[in-house]
Amino acid sequence: MRHFSCDLCGKDLTPPAARYVVKLEGFAATDPAELTDDDLDEDHVAEMAQLLSEMEDGESDGPEEPPACSKQRFDLCARCYRRFLKDPLGREAPSRLDFSPN
Repeated sequence: MRHFSCDLCGKDLTPPAARYVVKLEGFAATDPAELTDDDLDEDHVAEMAQLLSEMEDGESDGPEEPPACSKQRFDLCARCYRRFLKDPLGREAPSRLDFSPN
């Protein structure tokens, strides 16, 4: 038998405990681009040559972009699932500051 626990609070979700699965998928949105006169005036070949020379010299690792697609899966207990549904992005969660006791 597989063991499940809540990915937020760590509660054991062994049956008959209720277990909820949340799947998140993020991907780059594609919007049709419009060409402007400024786009046509730029020298893209020179920009690429500059970027390639910086990469060869070790000055730049290139532009860092997030992955094009990300899929995640979480197991939640009933309490954490209700909290997730109320605030899926965690905007209302209090900031957790860890101060020393002095």
